[in-house]
Amino acid sequence: MRIIQLFLALLLLSGLAPHAGFAAAGGPTSVRAILFVASNQRGTPDPKLRSYEPVLRSNLRFESYRYMGEGAAAVAPGATATLTLPGGNRVELERDKSSGPVKVHRGGAIVSISPGKPVVLMGGASGNKGDVFGIIVLAN
Repeated sequence: MRIIQLFLALLLLSGLAPHAGFAAAGGPTSVRAILFVASNQRGTPDPKLRSYEPVLRSNLRFESYRYMGEGAAAVAPGATATLTLPGGNRVELERDKSSGPVKVHRGGAIVSISPGKPVVLMGGASGNKGDVFGIIVLAN
Protein backbone atom coordinates (compact mmCIF):
# COMPACT_ATOMS: atom_id res chain seq x y z
CA MET A 1 0.00 0.00 0.00
CA ARG A 2 2.83 2.41 0.83
CA ILE A 3 4.47 1.72 -2.53
CA ILE A 4 1.25 2.73 -4.30
CA GLN A 5 1.03 5.94 -2.23
CA LEU A 6 4.67 6.73 -2.99
CA PHE A 7 4.12 6.04 -6.69
CA LEU A 8 1.02 8.31 -6.76
CA ALA A 9 2.87 11.07 -4.91
CA LEU A 10 5.77 10.92 -7.38
CA LEU A 11 3.35 10.89 -10.30
CA LEU A 12 1.56 13.93 -8.91
CA LEU A 13 4.83 15.79 -8.34
CA SER A 14 6.08 14.96 -11.83
CA GLY A 15 2.84 16.36 -13.24
CA LEU A 16 3.31 19.61 -11.33
CA ALA A 17 6.99 20.05 -12.14
CA PRO A 18 6.49 21.59 -15.62
CA HIS A 19 4.10 24.17 -14.18
CA ALA A 20 6.50 25.05 -11.36
CA GLY A 21 9.30 25.44 -13.91
CA PHE A 22 7.14 27.75 -16.01
CA ALA A 23 6.42 29.97 -13.00
CA ALA A 24 10.10 30.08 -12.08
CA ALA A 25 11.01 30.99 -15.66
CA GLY A 26 8.82 34.06 -15.29
CA GLY A 27 5.46 34.27 -16.88
CA PRO A 28 3.70 37.56 -17.54
CA THR A 29 3.72 40.21 -14.83
CA SER A 30 0.47 42.05 -14.28
CA VAL A 31 0.72 45.79 -13.75
CA ARG A 32 -2.01 48.03 -12.36
CA ALA A 33 -2.04 51.82 -12.59
CA ILE A 34 -4.28 54.27 -10.74
CA LEU A 35 -4.79 57.75 -12.17
CA PHE A 36 -5.34 60.54 -9.65
CA VAL A 37 -5.34 64.32 -9.46
CA ALA A 38 -3.28 66.07 -6.81
CA SER A 39 -4.67 69.43 -5.74
CA ASN A 40 -3.69 72.31 -3.49
CA GLN A 41 -7.37 72.71 -2.57
CA ARG A 42 -8.35 71.12 0.70
CA GLY A 43 -10.78 68.26 0.34
CA THR A 44 -12.03 65.13 1.97
CA PRO A 45 -9.87 62.04 1.48
CA ASP A 46 -10.93 59.92 -1.49
CA PRO A 47 -11.92 56.45 -0.20
CA LYS A 48 -10.47 54.77 -3.32
CA LEU A 49 -7.03 56.20 -2.51
CA ARG A 50 -7.16 55.62 1.24
CA SER A 51 -4.56 52.83 1.27
CA TYR A 52 -2.13 54.95 -0.82
CA GLU A 53 -2.64 58.27 0.95
CA PRO A 54 0.26 57.85 3.43
CA VAL A 55 2.66 57.27 0.51
CA LEU A 56 1.22 60.22 -1.40
CA ARG A 57 1.35 62.59 1.58
CA SER A 58 4.90 61.61 2.53
CA ASN A 59 6.22 62.20 -1.00
CA LEU A 60 4.05 64.97 -2.45
CA ARG A 61 3.14 68.41 -1.14
CA PHE A 62 -0.52 68.64 -2.05
CA GLU A 63 -3.61 69.05 0.11
CA SER A 64 -5.88 66.46 -1.50
CA TYR A 65 -5.89 63.58 -3.96
CA ARG A 66 -8.83 62.54 -6.13
CA TYR A 67 -9.23 59.13 -7.84
CA MET A 68 -9.79 59.41 -11.61
CA GLY A 69 -9.72 55.78 -12.76
CA GLU A 70 -7.42 52.86 -13.33
CA GLY A 71 -6.22 50.29 -15.81
CA ALA A 72 -4.23 47.08 -15.97
CA ALA A 73 -2.02 45.21 -18.41
CA ALA A 74 0.25 42.18 -18.44
CA VAL A 75 3.75 42.14 -19.89
CA ALA A 76 5.69 38.96 -20.62
CA PRO A 77 9.48 38.63 -20.53
CA GLY A 78 10.99 40.14 -23.68
CA ALA A 79 7.79 42.02 -24.53
CA THR A 80 6.17 45.44 -24.32
CA ALA A 81 2.62 46.52 -23.50
CA THR A 82 0.59 49.70 -23.22
CA LEU A 83 -1.50 50.38 -20.14
CA THR A 84 -4.28 52.86 -20.92
CA LEU A 85 -5.97 55.11 -18.40
CA PRO A 86 -8.88 57.56 -18.54
CA GLY A 87 -8.43 60.91 -20.29
CA GLY A 88 -5.97 59.59 -22.87
CA ASN A 89 -3.30 58.92 -20.24
CA ARG A 90 -1.12 55.86 -20.67
CA VAL A 91 2.14 54.25 -19.66
CA GLU A 92 4.34 51.96 -21.71
CA LEU A 93 5.59 48.76 -20.08
CA GLU A 94 8.69 46.78 -20.99
CA ARG A 95 10.45 43.65 -19.70
CA ASP A 96 13.70 42.16 -20.85
CA LYS A 97 14.02 38.44 -21.56
CA SER A 98 15.64 37.73 -18.19
CA SER A 99 12.30 38.19 -16.39
CA GLY A 100 13.69 41.19 -14.51
CA PRO A 101 11.62 44.08 -13.19
CA VAL A 102 9.08 45.87 -15.35
CA LYS A 103 10.25 49.18 -16.80
CA VAL A 104 7.59 51.89 -16.97
CA HIS A 105 7.95 54.62 -19.61
CA ARG A 106 6.04 57.88 -19.25
CA GLY A 107 6.88 61.31 -20.60
CA GLY A 108 10.53 60.51 -21.24
CA ALA A 109 11.05 59.04 -17.77
CA ILE A 110 11.85 55.36 -17.27
CA VAL A 111 11.28 53.77 -13.86
CA SER A 112 11.73 50.13 -12.83
CA ILE A 113 9.06 48.71 -10.55
CA SER A 114 9.24 45.71 -8.29
CA PRO A 115 6.30 43.59 -7.11
CA GLY A 116 4.62 44.99 -4.02
CA LYS A 117 6.38 48.38 -4.17
CA PRO A 118 4.19 51.11 -5.68
CA VAL A 119 5.78 53.88 -7.74
CA VAL A 120 4.20 57.33 -8.10
CA LEU A 121 4.67 59.21 -11.38
CA MET A 122 3.67 62.86 -11.62
CA GLY A 123 3.18 65.18 -14.56
CA GLY A 124 0.74 67.08 -16.68
CA ALA A 125 -1.65 69.78 -15.57
CA SER A 126 -5.20 68.57 -15.07
CA GLY A 127 -6.90 71.73 -16.29
CA ASN A 128 -7.56 73.29 -12.89
CA LYS A 129 -4.98 75.82 -11.74
CA GLY A 130 -2.36 74.08 -9.61
CA ASP A 131 -3.81 70.57 -10.03
CA VAL A 132 -1.55 67.86 -11.44
CA PHE A 133 -2.19 64.35 -12.75
CA GLY A 134 -0.37 61.50 -11.04
CA ILE A 135 -0.23 57.76 -11.56
CA ILE A 136 0.38 55.07 -8.95
CA VAL A 137 1.92 52.01 -10.66
CA LEU A 138 2.01 48.57 -9.01
CA ALA A 139 3.35 45.23 -10.24
CA ASN A 140 2.21 41.82 -8.97
